Amino acid sequence: MEQSLFEKIKVKVENYMKALENIGIAQYEKSKIQKSPQTEEELLAALDVIFESSKELNMIFEESPNSFFVCDADGECLRVNKSYEKMVKMSRHEVLGKNVADLDSDGIFRPSVCLLTLIEKRPISVLQDIRDVKRMAVTGVPVFDENGTLFRVVTNAVKVDEMNSLTRYMRGKEKCENREHKKEKKEIIAESKAMKEVLALADVIKNTESNVLITGETGVGKGVLAAYIHETSNRAEKRMVSINCGAIPENLLESELFGYESGAFTGADKKGKPGLIELSDGGTLFLDEISELPLMLQVKILHFLQTKKLTRVGGTREIPIDTRIIAASNRALELEVERGTFRSDLYYRINVIPIYIPPLRERRDDLGAITQHFLDIYMKKYNKKMKMDEETMHFIMNHDWRGNVRELENYIERMVVTNESGWVLSLEQDGMTQENGKKDALNKTVEEVEKDIIIKAYEQYKSSYKVAEVLGISQSTAYRRIKKYIKESQN
Repeated sequence: MEQSLFEKIKVKVENYMKALENIGIAQYEKSKIQKSPQTEEELLAALDVIFESSKELNMIFEESPNSFFVCDADGECLRVNKSYEKMVKMSRHEVLGKNVADLDSDGIFRPSVCLLTLIEKRPISVLQDIRDVKRMAVTGVPVFDENGTLFRVVTNAVKVDEMNSLTRYMRGKEKCENREHKKEKKEIIAESKAMKEVLALADVIKNTESNVLITGETGVGKGVLAAYIHETSNRAEKRMVSINCGAIPENLLESELFGYESGAFTGADKKGKPGLIELSDGGTLFLDEISELPLMLQVKILHFLQTKKLTRVGGTREIPIDTRIIAASNRALELEVERGTFRSDLYYRINVIPIYIPPLRERRDDLGAITQHFLDIYMKKYNKKMKMDEETMHFIMNHDWRGNVRELENYIERMVVTNESGWVLSLEQDGMTQENGKKDALNKTVEEVEKDIIIKAYEQYKSSYKVAEVLGISQSTAYRRIKKYIKESQN
């Protein structure tokens, strides 16, 4: 006897409800419906649960921050989500309905993880390229039905560079935590007039509560100066927490800075966790490369600076924090404000006491002492005893060191490590140095010509904006060059 429509639907609902029970769908647990509906009302109630769970799972799949690609047992692509489109820079319409074997042979998937998973019928993880997007770590997982038959393959992809940045961040964080109780005094060498003025200002403001903004090129020692201010201040007994705003992966930034409450999100610690800002209570908070903060977090940082209170992710309680704020940037923040990438109100909030650290090429009086400082460090580290010849020292004193103190330190370490000829450090051991010496001579000639042009243009137009317009350079470049060359001509 043929089943009625009611009976046919009832069987399908029963099978589906069993599946919901097995995977722990909350709607099933809360619905209190019959596993085997006997009336039309019970059947409709069961269908409501099915429709709602289907809608929910589809929305979760589509909005997931992870990239998903799903194919059937024949390798036909059934669905992808928004994160997939964003990651691989392809529209879903380019792959939906396509067979993964064709996508593999056409060179779009190199290789196709779905295809490998279908063949092996087990989880497969490989490094994959998709069209122009290189180096993704992709895992394919086979999905089997109740009869043990493979009927779907799901893949998830993560960019390797994102994994690397997360690994670097976690390693750096572990190193900071290991050094937490080892207070190492930062030594600042100040033989030049410019650095003496920087240190004098730091000494004046070290015990105030005013926010400090340290600017200067990469490698000039902004972090070292921040540590000096903290270590010589009345907050020295408490912790200085340094946050490189450009080093923390963006998806972790908010929870790392502000912490989170218990159960704030999947995987959160049951006890909750204080953020880095909270850990600086009583001490100093150093926000390095603050220009890298996303605009959304700039709002939260601004609120914290205004109120000295924060709210953890997933929390409602405001936590008062007593901390001294020092920020640093190698970018011109006023230009970032003009571009709309940095909030003007946050800029004015942190720029209460500006401190500019000049590059090494503008404070050559520091070079000799800094060189000897690093030479002493690396001779001790590698158990060597040596000195530099006059030619090498002449090169160091006249090189521009575009990477500043960091570049000079790396150079000294390389010279010490690679020296095998005896106890004298010589230019002969470093072919790159000889080539750099030739480049320096050319750069100095070019710089003299540039200096003459800039000074004459400024004397004529009296405005950095007009100089920039006439010479076809940016206003910020014109401003820096005018400041540099006019100051040099006055000394």
